[in-house]
Amino acid sequence: MPQTGLGLAIKTLRERRTLSLREFGQLSSVDHAYIYRLETGEKINPSQEMIEKILKVLKPSERDAVLITWLVDHSDADPSLVEFVLQDPSIGIDIFTIAAGVRHRGNIRPDPATLIARIKKALENDDEDD
Repeated sequence: MPQTGLGLAIKTLRERRTLSLREFGQLSSVDHAYIYRLETGEKINPSQEMIEKILKVLKPSERDAVLITWLVDHSDADPSLVEFVLQDPSIGIDIFTIAAGVRHRGNIRPDPATLIARIKKALENDDEDD
């Protein structure tokens, strides 16, 4: 099963806090095996209660908390885009959600940096038109 954007986000934020799966499970009162299945993409639809437990332990920034909550309902989000956005806190959640919603023709997708740059440019051009 391929990793999902949600799984990648949870794993990235867990590793930032330097927590093992077992430590994270103990602190969140969530079975570490379930967390592992979320991180690997085997599980994709955690409950709101589960996400609240996870967020309480991860203590993400407001943007990253919104990102994780959004990813729960968007399991098709590109993990490489999620990874890119998690590494650059200057990218707002609005830019991310637009980028995540862009559909591409065929199998050719721009890399996340190019996609984000294109969206920022399009929004700047839109602001100039107003």
